[in-house]
Amino acid sequence: MAERSTMPQATFHHRQLSSPRSIRLLALSPSPDFDASLEATLAEVDLDNSNYEAVSYVWGSRVGTEPFACDGKVLLITPNCESALRHLRLKDKRRTLWVDAICIDQEEGEISVKERNSQVALMGEIYAKASHTICWLGQGNEFTNELMQLLRQIGTCPSQRGLKKLLLFDKRLREQGHLDVDSSSLGYILCHPWHSRIWTVQGAVYSQDCSVVCGSTSVRWDDYSKAAKFLVFDNFIEQVDQQAHKSLVGIDVRNVLRDYIREVSSSPKIASTPEDDEDELDRRVVFLSSCLTDVNQFQATEPRDKIYGLHALYTSLGIPLSEVDYGKSIARVYEEAAVAMVCWSGTLKVLGDACRIHRDGSFPSWVPNWSDGNMKISTPSGNATAGSRISKSSLAALNPIQGELHIRGKIIGTVEAWTKHFTITSAFPTHSEQCDIPTFSEKATDLIGDEETLRLWIDKTRFFRQLYALLQTNPTYCDGSEPEDIAYDLFKQERYSEPDDIFAAWLDILQYPKSKFDLTFGKDLVEKWKPATGSGAKLWTEELTNCAVIMASLISNKVGDQGRAFDDSPDILEMINQFSTNLADKALILARLHLNDKMALGTSISSTKLGDLIVLLEGADWPIVLRRTHSRWSFIGPAFVAEIMDGETWSDESEKLGSMSNFVLA
Repeated sequence: MAERSTMPQATFHHRQLSSPRSIRLLALSPSPDFDASLEATLAEVDLDNSNYEAVSYVWGSRVGTEPFACDGKVLLITPNCESALRHLRLKDKRRTLWVDAICIDQEEGEISVKERNSQVALMGEIYAKASHTICWLGQGNEFTNELMQLLRQIGTCPSQRGLKKLLLFDKRLREQGHLDVDSSSLGYILCHPWHSRIWTVQGAVYSQDCSVVCGSTSVRWDDYSKAAKFLVFDNFIEQVDQQAHKSLVGIDVRNVLRDYIREVSSSPKIASTPEDDEDELDRRVVFLSSCLTDVNQFQATEPRDKIYGLHALYTSLGIPLSEVDYGKSIARVYEEAAVAMVCWSGTLKVLGDACRIHRDGSFPSWVPNWSDGNMKISTPSGNATAGSRISKSSLAALNPIQGELHIRGKIIGTVEAWTKHFTITSAFPTHSEQCDIPTFSEKATDLIGDEETLRLWIDKTRFFRQLYALLQTNPTYCDGSEPEDIAYDLFKQERYSEPDDIFAAWLDILQYPKSKFDLTFGKDLVEKWKPATGSGAKLWTEELTNCAVIMASLISNKVGDQGRAFDDSPDILEMINQFSTNLADKALILARLHLNDKMALGTSISSTKLGDLIVLLEGADWPIVLRRTHSRWSFIGPAFVAEIMDGETWSDESEKLGSMSNFVLA
């Protein structure tokens, strides 16, 4: 065993880098003894002329606690960093590594902070120029090395044979007491926080050669991601928790970005038409706007890192983000990012991310808060301004004052009082605490384990059923279309799809007890749920009972079809889930359209109020609800009004740019 070296006493301090293109590299000294003290030297090198491996890992804590000998002095590093270096250290030769917490000066002095800002901007290049990137998933446990080997085999050749090996592996672990009955060994890998951290995205995206390492076992990134997709996305392994599914989304986001970066960098520069350039810009706008939305689900201890963690990615694709500066407020960093996306795309797509129920009052209404961790409200699909782009003159004066967005558009409608015209509820039931469905008897849990979920499903059925009935009895709100077509548009939040047979069957079922389908099983089940006496029994109205019968029949998959089994219940439930996502935290609105003084049904964010205005703004795909605050406007959120989603009111022979007004969003 190698002799332990004595840890130095003097504290290590970074020397200032001499060039904007310089980085520091760690030369990790070898040792045949795994437990020997870690020793290394740190040297400044030219980023464009260096050979090294990069390490992508999770810090685990903001402050280092483990002493590490660097250039003969002591530097404190985090336990996870110490574990990674110990496992990656070679026995007989030095290993040259780039490790952010060591190679970037983490001190808080003015010079250190300024240098750190510039190094953060280089991180995409640092990973891209590395000969190899190591994605460190921790030291693992007594069985993760074997698990990683199985993932390597499955990723190399996804097959039922590999799946069988993993299932037998899990069975053995359960027999040995390492796994619960309803869990999978995959959780020990996929639940590692590396998958959900914003700073680990760039490592996999930019790396030319990337591996995932847990303990002493390594799996190539391509094999790792293929195995994960095969086992979880394709539903071969069901016993993984919600966090593991989120990790799969993180892996998928990395792969999509990885492929996109490679495609952009390898595409030959050939002559193209303006139409081709426009199509390519549209594709990038949709893609990168979606990525910014996905960023909200990644974790970052420092909220500014929701932008700075992908700063290199966005700037490399031409988005004019401001320089990294941790001295700016979070709201200012997010505002500058939003303005950069608007200027680059010429659209207001990024404002869709500002559409949330709970908003930070320190943010302008139009600025997304990418660090709130909540899912954004779904934006409708449309072409309300006929594919318009924000004009160059408007872009030049877009953000003249901090907190303000100056944009052109025109008012096309006003939100009217819903309760003045209708008795049904306008708000889509999204959260169980908002649900007013009465309690069940204990027998309700025989069908579905979570009673709150069942109550919410019944409440949603009531919403869908009553809205469809409203359209059937009020053809003026159908704009000459069939009620089922308008219902489909409202539920889908777009006008491009045609209702299919599954939707038609569901609409028929919604009309129970006048449905052609047999819901007897569901009816009998609901009778067992309802309390026989007391105040709870009185709350079970005929309408509510019918809604419960519909959901009981669908969830139990016991809908009858003229004596035959009805096989489409699972598809209907999946469709309802999609509609629920589209309508979450939204409400029905009644809009008076100014062009023809016509009343139209639509949807918007549930905080929309009587008197709010519906506006079409340059570069927006959807109508927008604004609320006047003195001389400025608050952004409430996108709206869906079927009659104006395809550019019908954006311009015509008599109304073009002359009808445009200036709006200051604050």
